[in-house]
Amino acid sequence: MTVIDESIEIKAPAGKVFALTTDATRWSSWHTAIPEAEQTSKGPVGVGTTFKGVTRLMGRSMPWTATATEYEPDRKFVKKIDSGPVFIEQHNSYTPIPAGTKFTITYDMKFRGCMRILSPFIVNAMRKEIQKSLGKVKQIVES
Repeated sequence: MTVIDESIEIKAPAGKVFALTTDATRWSSWHTAIPEAEQTSKGPVGVGTTFKGVTRLMGRSMPWTATATEYEPDRKFVKKIDSGPVFIEQHNSYTPIPAGTKFTITYDMKFRGCMRILSPFIVNAMRKEIQKSLGKVKQIVES
């Protein structure tokens, strides 16, 4: 399993960061590699909520489905993402700090089939996109 772990400090309460980053209708506003996403199950977001979307990376579009596996308001949001050749367990954590919130995204990634050969390039591109995305979260929440 390959791990990407990136964080940013945001001058806002955890609840504000959590609200933006757990609402699938807003993912495309801050996640630079996700041009479209939606919640596919009914009701409020929680454990068992399902999603679908598209990741655009390195000139390719990869459709995916996801299921929320952990949900603790203002603290933790975990979802398992399956795009076929790539499986990702995404952990979002929201840690209170004196200046606001430390927001961390961790991807535990497994590559299947021929994608294993491309995994170093994909991981590098994903890391850059996550860093850009964290910057966008900060910009949106702090403005």
